[in-house]
Amino acid sequence: MGSNEPPQIDVLCRANEETSITVYDDEPLIFSVAMVNDDAATAASYNTPLEDQIREIERKFKAEQMEEKEFKRAVEEIERNMLKVRVYRFGSPLGWPHYIKFQALSGDTWRYVNWPLKLLIYHPATQVVDLDASTSCYVEFGLDPEDPQRPKDEFQVKAVVEIAKDITVESDVVTINFLQQKMPKAETSKEGFLLAKGEYAYKRGLYEDAKEYTQRVLKANPHSLLALNLLGEIEEGKKDLSAALSAYEKALEEAYEQYPDRREPPRALLNKIRRIRAMMQE
Repeated sequence: MGSNEPPQIDVLCRANEETSITVYDDEPLIFSVAMVNDDAATAASYNTPLEDQIREIERKFKAEQMEEKEFKRAVEEIERNMLKVRVYRFGSPLGWPHYIKFQALSGDTWRYVNWPLKLLIYHPATQVVDLDASTSCYVEFGLDPEDPQRPKDEFQVKAVVEIAKDITVESDVVTINFLQQKMPKAETSKEGFLLAKGEYAYKRGLYEDAKEYTQRVLKANPHSLLALNLLGEIEEGKKDLSAALSAYEKALEEAYEQYPDRREPPRALLNKIRRIRAMMQE
């Protein structure tokens, strides 16, 4: 791979987990951006069997089955055939998500947007990230419902990531139709809408608002797996471990009752319960 070749980084952009959506004025919108270093992943995959060969040669050398000169020559020959793993480090005290911007198509020109996006979550939770074969990046940005600066009309949008000076990579394109009216009243009491509002509030750290939406769902449907799981996350965010454990355990009971024939146990819930119990014992 030549050093002047463009970076082979795959950037995936979604809006509310979709590539094309219509959102009402009072409906939250979440942009998610995921990045994978295809250069490094390809190189690592190619190099794995060569690394195995080196380990086998090292084993023979330690077992005195090879002379040192022969050992070094064999290792050097294999290393010459290995692909270079291209690692991209980006970030600053502002955090690596700061280097992700969004563009919208205006006529025939892509222009950066100044929408009131709020950083919700990101992984890895570090200021600087090394995008290598084993590290992928994920971040979410939110648009508050009914924000007066929220855009209107339909847009084609993409994420643009600055991974180095004068080096940017772009995502695929998503289409968003921002409606100027609120969700029909008959829809606002439905579980899907309430959970979307609750999850968004939770990601904003507005735990009491999130809990209110979740409890409205559970009042109508006490067996809602999604609502019970979200309630556990909200209580965990509030540091109320006892309440979080209770919600997760109730969700686990519902999971077994609603899906008695499932082949795999609900590992995500089991892991959350184990984590909370461990934290309560500290």
